Amino acid sequence: MNPAGADGSAGQAAADGWPPDDEILALAKNENIPLYAEAYAIAHLYNRISQALAAQLGKEDLSWCGFAKWSSLAIGFELRLNEHSPFFKKLTRQYHLPIMLGSPFRRLMLVLMGGSYSVGLSTANRSIFVEMGSFHTQILSETDPITIWQVEPADPKRFLLADLGNDGRDLLRTARDLLRQARPAAGPARSELMLGASIALSAYEQKRVQPALEYVFYRAPRWGLQVFWRMPYYYLTRTTDKRQDFYLKPHSEQTRWMQRIEDRWVRMYSKSLWLKTAVSEIMLSEPLITPPGGNRSLLRPAATFTSQRVAELVEQYGPPDTTKLTGVGNWLDYGERMRFIVTYFMLYQQIQEMFKEPHHKQPGPSRRKPRAVEPVGQLVFKQVNL
Repeated sequence: MNPAGADGSAGQAAADGWPPDDEILALAKNENIPLYAEAYAIAHLYNRISQALAAQLGKEDLSWCGFAKWSSLAIGFELRLNEHSPFFKKLTRQYHLPIMLGSPFRRLMLVLMGGSYSVGLSTANRSIFVEMGSFHTQILSETDPITIWQVEPADPKRFLLADLGNDGRDLLRTARDLLRQARPAAGPARSELMLGASIALSAYEQKRVQPALEYVFYRAPRWGLQVFWRMPYYYLTRTTDKRQDFYLKPHSEQTRWMQRIEDRWVRMYSKSLWLKTAVSEIMLSEPLITPPGGNRSLLRPAATFTSQRVAELVEQYGPPDTTKLTGVGNWLDYGERMRFIVTYFMLYQQIQEMFKEPHHKQPGPSRRKPRAVEPVGQLVFKQVNL
């Protein structure tokens, strides 16, 4: 089995600049670098794929990987949790805390977030990188049929990714078909097809990582109300891993009062989320506006798109009224999240600055030991035919 693809295209990938599958898998499996550094490295590999796609599909419309590099860069910022963390500095400014309270605030947040925060974010980011990265290398090498690498659970009872079954593969097939149609297309027709492919891919990956997001967001109230007071007993009986059963329990199976507490916590947490791109910093809880250098040519009702499949995707996942945009009140709401993401694609897809390579400040050498990946975050890979 050739990890570079069915046609053995590792040499072609090296020649044309995109990473072959073995490089993608090696990065996702690397446990000897900090999680934030891994997220930065993923952003740069996304950029290589994005540049290769632009060489084949034109440099007018940003691909899904072009958007993903900015998301992975943001995850890298959020995974830097040391004393000089830009993530905590940003939160401190957002909540208007005095500088002297910065360090106690950071320690409090680390207790509330626990290991679930880093494990959940990095697992989602690495998993989607493997699946989307291998998907796009097949698109670039024009392999038919397409075979991608997919993540499967090491422990089926404790898995941070949703099994989407054939519905998920249908979304990937839709993206594949739209990208293939985009090759010979030009102008507005190509822009529509590129937008449709990005929507289908995000519909897949956002649904896929839903359990990981819930694992991250719900951890704080569950630790405080369900786990904290049980930990002495777990330590005495050497069963500390049982806390994961509380963190992984579906929100719908919680009691009503616990659901209300979790909903309020998530809505408060959602107000602190942001995404820094090449041209602006986006607060995810606020309505999107036309960015510098952007236009609203793709921000329009579903009925105005000429491709029927793209129109269906915009109708299903896009904003219901393109004249009244809203932010996301609850980032765990899949429909709300997708509406915002589709609007983001519509407004930013044709901004040339978004094609640039992402940059970040290199932190000093870490004195910490290599990370220890909890069993719930361990990744196992298999190949899947579309």
